[in-house]
Formats: sequence, C-alpha cells, structure tokens
Amino acid sequence: MNIREAILHRIEKDKNASGAGSAHSVLRDVRLPVDPRLERTVAEILRIYSRSTSGYGIFDARENLYRFPVLLSDYIVRGGDFVGFTREATHLIAARMESETFSTGGYALFLRYSYQDRDWLLVAMLKLKPGTGVNEQTIELSDTLSFDIDHLHEAARIDLGKWSGNVQPYLSFIKKRSGGEDVSRYFREALGCTEYTDSRHNTEQMRKALEAYCDHETWAMDRKRDVRRRVYEYCDAKEKAGEPVNLTALSVVINDQEPEAFSAFVRESGYEVGETFKPHKATYTRFKRIQRQFGSVKVSFDVQDLIDGRVDYDDANGYLVISNLPHDLIDEIKKLKEDPSEHAAN
Repeated sequence: MNIREAILHRIEKDKNASGAGSAHSVLRDVRLPVDPRLERTVAEILRIYSRSTSGYGIFDARENLYRFPVLLSDYIVRGGDFVGFTREATHLIAARMESETFSTGGYALFLRYSYQDRDWLLVAMLKLKPGTGVNEQTIELSDTLSFDIDHLHEAARIDLGKWSGNVQPYLSFIKKRSGGEDVSRYFREALGCTEYTDSRHNTEQMRKALEAYCDHETWAMDRKRDVRRRVYEYCDAKEKAGEPVNLTALSVVINDQEPEAFSAFVRESGYEVGETFKPHKATYTRFKRIQRQFGSVKVSFDVQDLIDGRVDYDDANGYLVISNLPHDLIDEIKKLKEDPSEHAAN
C-alpha cells in the first residue's frame, strides 16, 4: 500500500443537537505527514473496513442535490487541490449531520492511496475513545484518547479507476443499523451514495465467491454438491417469496459449523456482494443439480455442466451427449462392446 495523500478534519456536534448550526467544522490547512504512525493507523482502518463492508453503490446523478461527485471530479479529473476538496467535502458531511439528532461529531479522514495497481479514495468518520497510557519517563499512568477504529460505522471507498471508466459498482460503504435505524445514512447521503442493487451482479459475485470458498476449504465433491443444492434451495425460496437474499443468513446455510466464515471470506476476498440483494434466478439456477433414473440408468449432473457444454441434448436423435469422458471409462466401454461375454462373466 502506498499512501499518496491524507488529511483529517474535525466536526463538532452534540449528540442531542440538530438543526442549522448544530454542527461546526474545524479544518486543517495542510496534509498529514506520511509517517509510520499514519501508516499503522491506515493499515488498521483498512483491515476493519474490508471486514465491515456491507454495500456497494454508485454516485447519484443529480449533481444539483449531491455535490460530492462534483467536488471529486474537480479534484481527480481537473487536477484540483486535495486539501480544498476535503475541506468542502467536510462541510457537506457536517451539513447532513445537522439533520440527525443522535449523530455526534468526529474526525473526517480523507485518504488517497494505491494498492495492487489500483487508485483508491477512502472517506471515514472516526470517533475517539478514552484509554490509559503510561509516561515512559515517570512510569506514571495517564489518560489517553485514541481512535475507536474497531467501531467504524461511517466510511465509504471509491475505486477511482472504475469510477473514471464508469464501471459499476465503483464504490463500497459500511451501512450500520442501531435500534432499527440506519445510523450511517446521513454519511452516505453527504457523499451522494446510491446503493447498487443489480440482481445479476450480486448473485454472480456470490456464485463466484462460493466456488472459491469451497476450494479454499478443500471440500470434497460430494460436500460441494450438497452446499450448491442448499444455496439453490435458499435462493429459490427467497425468489418465490419476493424476499432478498441475506448474506449473513446465507453464510449459515453454507457452513452452519462456522456461520460467519463465508460472509467473512466474501469481504476479505473483495467480492462485491451486498448484505442483502434480490436473487437472480438464471444465475443461481446454475447451482441446481439434475438427477434422474430410468431403468437401470442413473444420470446426475449440475446445470453448470449444461451451460459449459460438458452435457448436452441432441434433440434430433433424442441423445444425451456427455463430453470429455475420462479415459478409463472410455477404455472400459470399448472393451465391453468388443467382448460382452466378459461383462456377463463378471
């Protein structure tokens, strides 16, 4: 990871205050120095962020209502000043915060960094937590304040390369609820985030993540097939009920012995799967397994085998066609066709 630019601004607001003027911005004039202290803090923030991401989105196109994308374009596309961009963006966050009675102030972190040849911008609201430290000279205990990174509730990250090319979704965010209320909504509105609800994209990302997770767990083929079946049945039940798939609940369906393992794998591996999404039937049907018995013949294969062409149906002749048979099976069939008495003897 390479930190390119970073800065902090403070927003002051009492918890029970609301209305115009209830939030006040205290702004820096210069960037933060890129030193080991910042690098350690950023590394921890990004670790928590990747684990906590719960949604993906794009910017609202109504520029007269949502100014953050305009400010971002001035900064990235037109080469504007980073400090000026972040100061204006902090005012936007503070203005939205004024409408939330129970929101409190904090520190707005703006971080531009590169990682794995990709350009990123992270915006996060950081809170302080009290603690106890020690004076190394006097060995006396003292009160301290530090960032409460473990409880990161308001943050969003933009893939600047995808955003520039309008490859959707190009931003992700943390969405937190408390007492039934979406406590981070004001923050997303300040940045103009619109949740990306494309059914096909979310379901396809989930499908790819499941295949990778099964390989990561080195599960045997029988277990993989059983998991695919359960995922198909869960998604199909949700689709028929008109309800969304819930990633947390799906994680339990996949591995009830480690109920959070799959959802954690999705986040840590960077798959773009929303916490809830509408199941896309044509995509999740690939998990279905076709099984039939007629006479002494048993047939069983995944729908994915049909899609990939490993199994096909010859409509003209009424044949089931199976491609890429293993050589030992081919050899056995050929031997039995040449000398059927050998099979009868066995």
